[in-house]
Amino acid sequence: MSINQIIQESIDRQFSAHCRKNLFCADSANHILPDTRSEIEDNRDELLNLDEQNQSYQWIDRMTEQALKTFCQSNQFIDLRETHIVALHSVYEQLWSDLIVELRKNTVDFESLEQAHLYRLTEWLQNSNPFVKTLNTPDLPEIVEVVCAEYSARLQIDLLKIDLNTLSSPVLDIGCGEQANLVKYLRKLGVDAVGTDRLADASLPFLVRTNWLEFDYKPQCWGAVIANHSFSLHFLNHHQRSDGDYLAYARKYMEILNSLKPGGVFFYAPALPFIESYLPKDLFQVRNHPINDSFGGTQVIRKET
Repeated sequence: MSINQIIQESIDRQFSAHCRKNLFCADSANHILPDTRSEIEDNRDELLNLDEQNQSYQWIDRMTEQALKTFCQSNQFIDLRETHIVALHSVYEQLWSDLIVELRKNTVDFESLEQAHLYRLTEWLQNSNPFVKTLNTPDLPEIVEVVCAEYSARLQIDLLKIDLNTLSSPVLDIGCGEQANLVKYLRKLGVDAVGTDRLADASLPFLVRTNWLEFDYKPQCWGAVIANHSFSLHFLNHHQRSDGDYLAYARKYMEILNSLKPGGVFFYAPALPFIESYLPKDLFQVRNHPINDSFGGTQVIRKET
């Protein structure tokens, strides 16, 4: 097996083993798996050679990517903006740098290596998303998961009461999910659809990897904007939290509405009655519909002028 295959499998194994681990748990030892330790020691010269040839960044990028995916999948309310991602990348740059320093010694001090890394990782998490530490107390060995699901295209269309016969293009799906089910379904029907998501496959020309608070919703650009259990669910969460960034969501909500063409529709669930009631009635028409006894969806239509 090549050194590249060994590193890739080792990284994937590490994240798979610790995907439910509470980083704030008092007992956080043995973060570096025994197999990983052996592979590091057995491939000392190859790892040092990779570093000398400046080939380490592909593995730093992979660790960062795996960490982002793990955090997003464990708690959907984690907010990862570009500055957070850059800072997380620095955490893994430092981990690699520390590893190279240790490899140049006679014996690798794995305990010190993992302690330093866990300290930086928890500091990053606490600084970027402080609510996670409140949720995951030191007595819990495993994280409290707040997971999200990727729904089928047909289910989303039915839940949001989207009429495909009158749907105006182009369409933007906010928080389309890693698989972008709705975007791909609409495109197969000939609809000009684009999706954004923090885990989107950016190699596809119709998908944009971004945080929805950092995406530029240009005025009068979209025939329809769709956000099923994504933007509005997070807006509601921030509205209810004492530390929530609800003003940023309110500003972005209005930016999304202004990005609609005249006659365009913003489809979303859950409903946001606390802001919908304040929309100017001469500019927007609000249609609410029940989904179940405690949950509803909304269509906000930008009126023709």
